[in-house]
Amino acid sequence: MNMIMITIAKIAAACGILGVGVAFLPPSHSYSTPQRHAPRAIKRSRRGFLSSAAAAAASATAFLPAAETADAFENRLDGRYADAPATPGAQPKDLGVLARKSRAEGSYVGLKACGNSPNCWASSNPYADLPGRTISGWNGGSIKDVKKVIDTYEVGQNGIDGGGFKVMEYDEKGQYLYVQFQSYKAGYIDDFECWFNPKSGKFDVRSSSRVGYSDLGVNSARLEYIAGRLEKEFKWTFERSRNGLLD
Repeated sequence: MNMIMITIAKIAAACGILGVGVAFLPPSHSYSTPQRHAPRAIKRSRRGFLSSAAAAAASATAFLPAAETADAFENRLDGRYADAPATPGAQPKDLGVLARKSRAEGSYVGLKACGNSPNCWASSNPYADLPGRTISGWNGGSIKDVKKVIDTYEVGQNGIDGGGFKVMEYDEKGQYLYVQFQSYKAGYIDDFECWFNPKSGKFDVRSSSRVGYSDLGVNSARLEYIAGRLEKEFKWTFERSRNGLLD
């Protein structure tokens, strides 16, 4: 029983640190040096003391922040990890087709360029701006072809995008598509865009992670999957390097 009382005392002390009021503690002024003729303390039964301590501990937990949970996409691979803490990252505010700055040409109109991290591929920006992260535009018929591939995208293909995906914007007239893909366990969100560039006569693409440095090849694998199906099902053509990968 002494151990129980010590444990309860520790809980009461923790509640004090958290700033939670504990009903069974006397007012703060009663902690002054005891006087010979001090008033008699309020009597409480041991059972009442335990009940009060338990209530105080429950109140203390109410002030602890809840863990962030993944806003899981409905088409994810399965329910496992669906409620796990997620790290989606902030959605970039400058997605879409915009007038942008270019180190090589001054400016261009198109999709956002990649940064220096190896977790992104894009084709709108001038190649000279960032050769290591820039690929060629795609030759194809219509944004409707890309939408059909996305609508039947295989969640979990090549071990990626097990968290599912969601079409965030589709503008058939403007030939633009924006999709979010989510990783299976950590809930990372990647942004994929495709847009027909009237200046080049090709479809520009961008696939990028929001957080971290390396993506372990995830964005490349996603682009290869989409391009492969467009090539097979709709006769799109692509510029590829000697190893067969998108160039």
